[in-house]
Amino acid sequence: MKKLAKTLLIKKDVTPLNKVIDIIKCSDCNAVSFDIFDTLIKRNIRHAYDVFSVLEDHYRNNFHKDIPIFELRKKAEVEANERSQYEDVNIDEIYAAMEQVSDEERRWLRDAEINLELQLCQRNRRMFSIYQWCIQNGKRVFITSDMYLPLDTVKKILANAGYDGYSNIYLSNDRRARKTTGSLFKIALHNEGLKANEVVHIGDALKGDYLTPRSLGIHAVLIPHDDIDTRYYNNKVISSKNSEISINYNIVSSFVRNNENPMYSFYETIGYEIVGPILYGYCKWLYKKLLSNHINKVFFLAREGFMLERAFDAFHPEGLVYHVIRVSRRATALPLLYKAQSLDAILTRITVTRANFTVRDFLYSCELEEKDIKRVLNSTICKENEHISSLSIDARENLFRCAQPYIIKTSRQQEEYIRGYLKQFDFSGKIAVCDVGWHGTIQNALQDIFTENDIYGYYIGKKERHSAARKAKSEAFLFTNNYNKYILSEVMSAPDLFELFFLSTDGSAKKYASDDTGKCYCVQAEPEQTEESAGDIIALQNAAFKFVREFKKLDQEIDVKMSPFVCEAAFSRFINPPSSDTVNHLKEFSFLNVESHSMLAQHCLGYYLLKPKSFLTEFLNNGSKSIFLKSVFKIPLPYIKILDFMKKFDKKQ
Repeated sequence: MKKLAKTLLIKKDVTPLNKVIDIIKCSDCNAVSFDIFDTLIKRNIRHAYDVFSVLEDHYRNNFHKDIPIFELRKKAEVEANERSQYEDVNIDEIYAAMEQVSDEERRWLRDAEINLELQLCQRNRRMFSIYQWCIQNGKRVFITSDMYLPLDTVKKILANAGYDGYSNIYLSNDRRARKTTGSLFKIALHNEGLKANEVVHIGDALKGDYLTPRSLGIHAVLIPHDDIDTRYYNNKVISSKNSEISINYNIVSSFVRNNENPMYSFYETIGYEIVGPILYGYCKWLYKKLLSNHINKVFFLAREGFMLERAFDAFHPEGLVYHVIRVSRRATALPLLYKAQSLDAILTRITVTRANFTVRDFLYSCELEEKDIKRVLNSTICKENEHISSLSIDARENLFRCAQPYIIKTSRQQEEYIRGYLKQFDFSGKIAVCDVGWHGTIQNALQDIFTENDIYGYYIGKKERHSAARKAKSEAFLFTNNYNKYILSEVMSAPDLFELFFLSTDGSAKKYASDDTGKCYCVQAEPEQTEESAGDIIALQNAAFKFVREFKKLDQEIDVKMSPFVCEAAFSRFINPPSSDTVNHLKEFSFLNVESHSMLAQHCLGYYLLKPKSFLTEFLNNGSKSIFLKSVFKIPLPYIKILDFMKKFDKKQ
């Protein structure tokens, strides 16, 4: 009941930040007092005491002891205040009360806590503009705060956040007086030579920043604590029993809350909250893998590689050479077709997925020239519009025999051209190739072409086909078949949607050619998306890059453990299950790949009940099945679990 009453009172008297300057103007006061924490300054942690959780983690790593520092630190502060003759205590007195650790550990903890505060604190961006307005409009500004940190530490925190021009800082442990009792305000008024009605005080604490100063006659403004969760905040992860996951997600999610632009669109929000952490975690993981495996040549596979390379560049790795190379499943399959000993071997290489794939489609996919296609059609018993899947054994053998000489000629030429193209990038020796995922087809093809190279693959996610003849030298950040299966299920419930986050407007690689000077280059297909039509996705990607650039600064200071579960938490909240809002935003978006198709159902549930075959066809052809099911059934069912159950009956899995 007490908590409810407090909530109602705060809701009644809280002032939106966009009204604060108007209140200062109306008060006709020449002096403004600001609270510090959760007013001028935000911590990249959800609660002030969560700093002690991070401290405990750092202590454990440094001293290799499993001691409950979090509880001991909280208890020590209570005991220090009970022992003290003053209204407030300082950090030295708090640690003097922590008797369960040695003097060395006590000193280390004290210094580590101060360093963590310096690293985790940042400017409250919305309040900074109000502070600047006060300075620019000639208001006398001073700072009044209840805090146990040393005065010089608080000054550094403010300076690091860009706050200057204030006349003085009144800190409770420095002045031995607290805001909540009114004593600190009385000291500030006396020192500043001001009457209570000449001051506006701004802060987020109901008693210390609002009720107490008002009782003294000060114009008090209670601002929102601003602890509203972001759109894709994952409470399950923050409550994880794994303390390392919980602590580090606490930091990441708090950073997002403190820095995300409140005016972001649906797609920009996905970029900053979901894609940004995944990209950053992948880049950090990739950099460590490259260093540990002594690889200094890195190649990002276009098209998705353009986004990965840009993020990696923003991550700013040192001592590595990295490029984007234009490759595709098709372009890397062509140089290997001359090795095929049957029609089926060729079809496997060119990854045929359509049931209506014709003889002409087959010859065209092998990149034969039109004159050679006509020669094959004139010599084979097959008709050009016959479906490959309907050919008899004799007809398939006949088609292969007739086409093989032309395929060998074209394929060997493509092998020469791709070698010439990649030679420009020094594609040799021990190298890494990087991509979003899933099966490592391009890496395998490149290894078959460049047998003299030692190629390692590093992916965001990897899902091996059980029928794969061999395993490539590859690893993945988020998941593999046997690693983080929960994340695998979530991502692979909508792989088309996940890949959409990394969409490039660059045309796909078709084949390779040589110009008049002998320089080899990639021949690209017409782009499926223009920058205009892909505007929402480009905005998403720019927001993701912004996260990478900004979070890098914090990570350099405290080395956040960006585990897969920390990085994928927001995507899990987004996809499991998808929301109606997500479905509504995706209604107008067509995912362009081999053919244009929607990620959503084309009809309503009633239609599918009458025509179940239509439902089955659409469902099986859809690359974002969890989204598709949500668009049909509307309600928040456990779609991921349903899909996992259905996969047990899929013999191809």
